[in-house]
Amino acid sequence: MAYIKGILSILRVGLILFTEGIWNFLRTRAIRISISIILFFLLLSFTHHFATALLGKIYAALDAKNSSIARMWRSVDAQCSLSFCRSLFPSPIAYYELEVKEEIGFKKFISALKEQHKEVKISPNATEAQKFIASYIPNRAFFYGGIPSLHNTQNITAVYLTGTSARPSKVDKYLRFSRAQRLNGICFDIKDVYGFVNYKSNLAEVKTTQGKTPPPLGNLAPLVAYFKTKKVYTIARIAMFQDELMAQKFPERQIKLQNGAPLLTKGRTVWVDPNKKSVQEYNLRIIREVLQAGVDEIQLDYIRYPAEGDWKVAVYHGVNDSKDKPVVLGTFLQKVHSLTLAYGARLSLDVFGVVAWQEALDIKSTGQDMHVLSQTADTISPMLYPSHFGHVFGGVTNPADKPALFLEEGVTKLRAINNKIIIRPWLQAFKWRVTHYSSEYITEQIRGSKKAGGQGYLLWNAGNIYEHFSDPVVSASVE
Repeated sequence: MAYIKGILSILRVGLILFTEGIWNFLRTRAIRISISIILFFLLLSFTHHFATALLGKIYAALDAKNSSIARMWRSVDAQCSLSFCRSLFPSPIAYYELEVKEEIGFKKFISALKEQHKEVKISPNATEAQKFIASYIPNRAFFYGGIPSLHNTQNITAVYLTGTSARPSKVDKYLRFSRAQRLNGICFDIKDVYGFVNYKSNLAEVKTTQGKTPPPLGNLAPLVAYFKTKKVYTIARIAMFQDELMAQKFPERQIKLQNGAPLLTKGRTVWVDPNKKSVQEYNLRIIREVLQAGVDEIQLDYIRYPAEGDWKVAVYHGVNDSKDKPVVLGTFLQKVHSLTLAYGARLSLDVFGVVAWQEALDIKSTGQDMHVLSQTADTISPMLYPSHFGHVFGGVTNPADKPALFLEEGVTKLRAINNKIIIRPWLQAFKWRVTHYSSEYITEQIRGSKKAGGQGYLLWNAGNIYEHFSDPVVSASVE
């Protein structure tokens, strides 16, 4: 026993001497070590700023070999993009996405488009949009940030159109309405909430989900170019993780319950798991194609986890705690943002109106923690439809009859979370639950939003039936 105590005493003395030695070493060389660390990070930052192409090529070579270093690099790059360090270390992966992958994809796209044009016959009764699209071949520089946006992106005003309404044979009617209302944008469905892709895609997975149903928008690049000739800012709306077609065609991508059965919403399987790599890659490939068509902005809807059905007993891939959900969404959004930045486009997010209040249960279910998500995009578009706040909310009976109140409160709360990002709210352009609905209802919502510092707005009517309204002039007293 005494022998063991002696050994322990020697070890303790040795540990003390070793610790003191390390401490003295660091203390006497603290300045030198600190300068070395600072110089290392400055050199690394300098390389990221001025040798982006070289780093991109190195990453490309590693990625082509499916290297573990490339995977680790992607992970670190994504994490860096979620914090202030993105200013110190610009992403070489964004360069790789544009200069390596996209150049090949764009050449294939142009070749296919030329072949399709050979078979097009223009009808004498064709609309202006149809005639333009029938012969249009895009220029690569135009779609890769070569031409600056026609509009101040801080004040975009637009109507929402389904894929059917935005098709070349019908869209001129809405463009005339927009011009009369002095709106400067158009938000149209690329992938709707059902999962249907509205343009002619070359992706094999899209063809699997679509079947033989022809997409109403046809070739997207010529249509986008037509919008730009009308000086219209183009917003491509893409529903993300509520995707019934994908859930049907690829059951392994569904959100499952603990018993292995799929999560049901109103008796149907409509959700796919946001953290499944196959789900993310499917959406990223669509986004890449849409960016190649030259849109000004990608708008992501249903960028959340489900808040319907038995979501509390669902098993989410890679999610051990509800706090993981915002991290999953944020990491994915950084991948999207790197693409939009590479193409010179903007990224906006549709979020539930109620998440502006950031109630714990809403964050737990949807994962829409605005402290995280607002760091990953250029614009947030909260769906602050007064009718959607239920019959009583925040002590207000029938919120539907308080159009200005909820717009002002919602925008104010989001600005308090992030006062640098653009807050461009969705407005209610339908009469559900409203006691006395008229065009003034839209005017009041605009007034409430502007008073709180909202920048621009989007009009939502599911049937795309819009009536003329007045846009009030309100001085926003926002610091």
